[in-house]
Amino acid sequence: MFAAFVIKFVIFGFCGWLWESVLYTVLSGKFDNRGFLYGPLCPIYGFGANIAAALFGPFIGSPFKLFFVCMISSAILEYLTSFVLEKFFGARWWDYSTIPLNIHGRICLSCSIAFGLAGVILLPGAIIPIIGFVDSIPSEPATVIAIFLAGFLGGDTFLSINNITDLNKLMEDIEHEAIERKNAAGRYIEEHGGNAIKEAVMKRVPKLSPKQTYLIKNIYSFTSENKEKIIRILKISVGYPLESADTQTDEKDI
Repeated sequence: MFAAFVIKFVIFGFCGWLWESVLYTVLSGKFDNRGFLYGPLCPIYGFGANIAAALFGPFIGSPFKLFFVCMISSAILEYLTSFVLEKFFGARWWDYSTIPLNIHGRICLSCSIAFGLAGVILLPGAIIPIIGFVDSIPSEPATVIAIFLAGFLGGDTFLSINNITDLNKLMEDIEHEAIERKNAAGRYIEEHGGNAIKEAVMKRVPKLSPKQTYLIKNIYSFTSENKEKIIRILKISVGYPLESADTQTDEKDI
C-alpha cells in the first residue's frame, strides 16, 4: 500500500513538474525549473492527484460535480501549501498577485477553474488508469522501486531545505550588515553635516553614470521593504568603490 503510494506520488509529481516547467519556459522564453525541490518533482501534484483519486472517484460519472469539487479542493490545497512554505521558509514559489480575483496572491479564480477542468479530463482519462497500473505491480518489485524513489526523494528534500535555510541565513547576515552601514553613515552625517557626506560620496563614485550617482546620493530617501538588501546589490552591481575592509567582506559574501 505504502509502496504504491510512493510510486504514484513520484509519477504525478514529475508530471506536474514537467507541465509547469514547459509552460513557464514557453511563457518566459528561457528554461524555468519549477518546484520546491532540486529534482524534477512538484510535491503538490503528487499529493493532489492521489487525494483526487481517493476522494473524487465517485463523481467521475457527474462532470459538473467533479469540476466543482476539484476546483474547490485544489484551491484549498494550493492556498495551504503556499501558506506553509512561506511560514517555514520565508519564500513563495508562486504568486498570483497580478492576476484578477486572487486571494493573498496564493490562489486565483482562473487557476482554480483550470484545475477543475483538469480534474474532469485527467482524473478519468489519466490519473485513474495510472493508479490502476501501479496497483497491479507485484508487491516485491513495487517495494524495491518505492525504496529507491523514497531514498531519492528524501535526499532531494534534505538538500533543498538545507539550501533554503542557508540562503535565508545569508540574507539575514546581509541585511544586518547593511543596517550597520546605514547606522554608521547616519552617525557620520550627524558629525560632519550633509555637505561633507555628499562630498565624501562623490569622491568614492567618480566612475558612475549621472543616474547611478543620483541613486546613491539619494539612497536615504529610497523606501522599500527590502531597502538594505537592494542597496547592497546596487553597490556591488555598479562596482561601488568601498573601503578595503568592506571590499573583502563583499567578496567573501558573494
